[in-house]
Amino acid sequence: MIIKNKSDYDDYAKLMRRHPEFSPLDDKYIRQLLDEMKVKQYHRGQILFDQGDTRDKFYFLIEGVAKSFHWDKNGDEQLYLYIRPNKGFPYIGLFEDDRYAYTVQTMTDVKIAEFSMPIYEQVLRENPELMVNAVKEMSQIINTSETQLQRMVTTSARCRVANAILFIGQQIGDLQEDDTILIPYPITIVELSKVSGTTRETTSQMVQKLVSENKIQYNRKYFKILELDEDSY
Repeated sequence: MIIKNKSDYDDYAKLMRRHPEFSPLDDKYIRQLLDEMKVKQYHRGQILFDQGDTRDKFYFLIEGVAKSFHWDKNGDEQLYLYIRPNKGFPYIGLFEDDRYAYTVQTMTDVKIAEFSMPIYEQVLRENPELMVNAVKEMSQIINTSETQLQRMVTTSARCRVANAILFIGQQIGDLQEDDTILIPYPITIVELSKVSGTTRETTSQMVQKLVSENKIQYNRKYFKILELDEDSY
């Protein structure tokens, strides 16, 4: 839907002003973005855009969670990162790429705001503080990807699976009062096997082992990290 109701318009304007990715903008630019913003809902498993599609939209995830990944030369899925609520994307390729460098797929039902990429990039150019925020987001994405690559350079299946759970938890998990991390979204063994680069059978065995060691809990596809860090295995 395109926002036409004044009450909804005001609510989204307030939301944008509170969020770091948009808070530097004055009313002129908030209006410029909101006037053509579309809010859409997608079901779990839908593709928002595919690697190689025309890069014409910037997105802001309002509710739910999504994942971004790219296909390697062998046609295998390589994880890029997870996207949790209140995050914009894509940042990689701003002002340069004509095509999306990766695919984004919903992991849950989601609610998303869509903006015209040319308009968003124009707003960025005219707002240095917002540009700084975008650069910070890109740096964080690059750092997350590099860290994951470093963690996966191991022949130990146990370490790869443990690292994958920790990787997911750090991106979309919620820190609890007892310092455990709850991942409030369902993660299947198949999904975890893609992240860890291990077979489904091996992943299942390693998850069972980590549960038996009281490192994690796994119930009805939900993970809770009890004691899992780079020094714990």
